[in-house]
Amino acid sequence: MIVDRARVAAALPGYELGGQLGAGAFGLVLAGRHRGLDRPAAIKVLAAGPDGETGGFAAEAQLLAALDHPHVVRVHDYVEADDLHLIVMELLGGGTLTVRRKTEISPEGACAVGLAVAAALACAHGRGVLHRDIKPDNILFDTAGLLKVADFGIAKIVEGSAATASQVAGTPAYMAPEQILAGRLGPATDLYALGCVLYQLLAGTLPFDPAPSMHALLQHHLNTLPVPPAGVPAPLAAVVMQALAKEPADRPPSAHAFALDLARAAAVVYGPGWTARAGIGLRLDDDIRAAADHPPQLTPATPGTPLVLAAAPADPGHEVTSAGNVNGDQAHDAIRLVDAALGIHPQPDPPAGPSEPTTVMDGAVLAAAASAGRSRPWRRWFRRPRIVAPLAVLAVAAITAAALAIAAGPRSGSPTAPTRPTPLGQPLTGHTDWVGPVAFSPDGRTLASGSADHTVRLLDLTDRTRPTPLGQPLTGPTDWVLSGAFSLDGRTLATGGADHTVRLWDLTDRTHLTPLGQPLTGHTNWVLSVAFSPDGRTLASGSTDRTVRLWDLTDRAHPAPLGQPLTGPTNWVGSVVFSPDGRTLATGGADTTVRLWDVTDRAHPVPLGQPLTGPTSAVGSVVFSPDGRTLASGSADRTVRLWDVTDRAHPVPLGQPLIGHTDRVLSVVFSPDGRTLATGGADTTVRLWDVTDRAHLTPLGQPLIGHTDRVLSVVFSPDGRTLATGSADTTVRLWRIR
Repeated sequence: MIVDRARVAAALPGYELGGQLGAGAFGLVLAGRHRGLDRPAAIKVLAAGPDGETGGFAAEAQLLAALDHPHVVRVHDYVEADDLHLIVMELLGGGTLTVRRKTEISPEGACAVGLAVAAALACAHGRGVLHRDIKPDNILFDTAGLLKVADFGIAKIVEGSAATASQVAGTPAYMAPEQILAGRLGPATDLYALGCVLYQLLAGTLPFDPAPSMHALLQHHLNTLPVPPAGVPAPLAAVVMQALAKEPADRPPSAHAFALDLARAAAVVYGPGWTARAGIGLRLDDDIRAAADHPPQLTPATPGTPLVLAAAPADPGHEVTSAGNVNGDQAHDAIRLVDAALGIHPQPDPPAGPSEPTTVMDGAVLAAAASAGRSRPWRRWFRRPRIVAPLAVLAVAAITAAALAIAAGPRSGSPTAPTRPTPLGQPLTGHTDWVGPVAFSPDGRTLASGSADHTVRLLDLTDRTRPTPLGQPLTGPTDWVLSGAFSLDGRTLATGGADHTVRLWDLTDRTHLTPLGQPLTGHTNWVLSVAFSPDGRTLASGSTDRTVRLWDLTDRAHPAPLGQPLTGPTNWVGSVVFSPDGRTLATGGADTTVRLWDVTDRAHPVPLGQPLTGPTSAVGSVVFSPDGRTLASGSADRTVRLWDVTDRAHPVPLGQPLIGHTDRVLSVVFSPDGRTLATGGADTTVRLWDVTDRAHLTPLGQPLIGHTDRVLSVVFSPDGRTLATGSADTTVRLWRIR
């Protein structure tokens, strides 16, 4: 905007004007100094509406001036002169968070920023003021390092006079869905933006890439949950992910509650005194200060019950578990965010720049985005009473553990085809949380299942009509069990989990499983998938740290890393699987690609050709056919794709993508004879496909229905007579294949 400085000076005779400090869609900021008090000031010159309307300016300015908090930029004066609307604020000399975050903000500092901004929001929300544009540019520092939030309510003032019904003021990279849709705004709207800022500070990238197009960015905010911030400890990721929930009701109930969750999580991760190391000046309420200074302690838990971190002082409904989950009335159901994570496109780092553009968006763009958002009724799945926000990608691991084998379904027209599977008895219970990985032992006598209840359970299936527990649940994992696999000789079980480790178990005595050596460490985040090589001498593991690691199991009691981690994926790795000949490793993940690796020399794997593309969302499961000639993948875009990998360096697509699931495809598996493909999905069903003609796949009968929540894994018994499925409904089901 063009401003007549003479008119501004005339409107503020008590101030000496300086140079321009900044500009944006709301107007511009001039430096100033109060003549009598010799006090520096920042003068915000607001853009007037096209009709010259001034309603709401003065009332909002009075509210801003009434905000009195150490972390809020003080408003000293408000002046109207014809169509000029001037807000005089304190001038801060420490720069913006936009500049500081590039070099000066540590992880502890990022958490301190979150606490300070939350404190400012709590003050404003208590007086009925929303910020509407929380972003690094509006977070400033004084010369002593004290953080202050600027521009409270400025968006409301501008919107009240200048915006029309088809325009929304804000910064798209940080805008909540309800803000994009011009819906009802509340404190949760500001918390969403703060979640974006905290994500950016901790992970080094925004939740959604703002570069491709405005339309794409808005649709991501409306319909896509971001992958949990890479490399961020689970307790902190929990807090961030809850703030980024699509529905306002699923976010923390207040800025104060958010601050308590963040303070406790940071205390767990960084220990006592972390606020002093943060390098950010903090003025906190007593209970938040206490939560930040006193890390929770683990309290005993009975088998099958998650460990709970006891925090002081207590805040009913907001406990942080050992996995970093947020429990109680404000918590969320983990599996909802898990499934949502499967729909994420990779989020590359945003281009560096001095600031984030603030935009008053055109009505056409908003209309298109709103239409897209309202046409996706599955978003309502996320409005459930218990979302455990932190581990949004956990089910991917459970899903990929299903890449073992699955039953052939009814094959029409084939005299040797099995009939439609029928349930074998009642659902198997015992786990107290969702069941992810299920796996048959090579002899078919044992079924292993892993769960979010931190345990692994074994069932004796010698009589499959009467499964019986084998010994006590395995309770070594300290967090959710996300993946599992048997070695082909049946002597070893491997599990991976949210505790960032891989564990090996000796199956020599099925009733008394014992750990083999120490947990394998090296991954810096959740282990989503594990797979044995056919000869049993190598184990592969994939993780949300974006790497794949290979382990030498020649001496099972003393596994050792093989070479350097495999890098190349640009987002989490959700699935790893060896080819039947053991010479190739396939991986799939959130960067929407499938990658092949030559592992002939296990210590020096090399990529085979270019990544396989085609899926438009995260690839949660990949599997080779028994003859090694075909590779299948399941994706969050609801499709299954097949590739001819006869020439591993030059795979080619086979036919059209398989479409039938009405929600994310969570697992894909070939039957032992390679003639049938089975898929499990977030639509609670299992589907069977005839793959006799690899280029023309056809459905086999109707979907298998029985589970009441997402089917996370499927596995076929070695004799081909039983299908096992694990689900978010906490049960395992067995299906008879006649």
